[in-house]
Amino acid sequence: MKIGVIKEIEFGERRVALIPEVVGRLVKNGLEVLIESHAGESSFFANDTYEEVGAKIITDKSILINESDILLKVGAPREEEVNMFKQGQITIGFLNPLGRPELIRRLAHQGVTAMSMEMIPRSSRAQSMDALSSQASIAGYKAVLIAAAALPKYLPMLTTAAGTIPPAKVVVLGAGVAGLQAIATARRLGAQVEAYDIRPAVREEVQSLGAKFIDVFLEEDTTVHASATKSIRRCNFASFLIIKKVVLSESTELWIFRCFRGRNIQSIQYHNHASYPAKSLILLRDKVNT
Repeated sequence: MKIGVIKEIEFGERRVALIPEVVGRLVKNGLEVLIESHAGESSFFANDTYEEVGAKIITDKSILINESDILLKVGAPREEEVNMFKQGQITIGFLNPLGRPELIRRLAHQGVTAMSMEMIPRSSRAQSMDALSSQASIAGYKAVLIAAAALPKYLPMLTTAAGTIPPAKVVVLGAGVAGLQAIATARRLGAQVEAYDIRPAVREEVQSLGAKFIDVFLEEDTTVHASATKSIRRCNFASFLIIKKVVLSESTELWIFRCFRGRNIQSIQYHNHASYPAKSLILLRDKVNT
């Protein structure tokens, strides 16, 4: 069986579907691995590194796709790549099937089996295949760094001869994997952190990281099961104007917005998440359950 790794060509995408360490294990198990030339360079893996562990470097993308039984790519394949796919192949990656149903229909029409990594259930049995938690954790860390760079003041308290600058106040909305990492990072940088989640069960996790949990009374039970929430009908929110949205990973976005308190607006529904009160300038948004 031949496994092909397609080079990522989306702007800003630095990841690669297989690193040399994993390629070496696959080769030892009798699989043949084909790597598109320079596929790992943005992740600091040169072609020579892959060849040293037994991979074969292919310069022509069409040849790599035609010879492979399984195709791996971090992002969803582009139209010109899908045109090269053949019946019976398997493609694995972050395919965004709910956001791009036309791509899934196209793959099905061509007889290609598609496996979307972000749709793997987050259960203990599937933990070894969980591709979202690691990315969400990185996203939470990076979100705080982006926010700190955009903030026109220090995050930690700073005492100088001219006076004392109080620590910045950070509010993290949503205490999933990304949110908890954001809380921990903001605390390490010296900020005062408050956090909110519609699941009351995460209060202890938030407090264990040194943050204050924001209590918001909701008349409805928002917990469906341990890792999901249900939508709430209507809440009192501040209205807001979105300034910037930064996609951090397949599971997380960072929204920066300006708030205008005091107006009653309809809930903004997220995929599998209820709306959150727009109390802060930074919203770490879970696109899927994290």
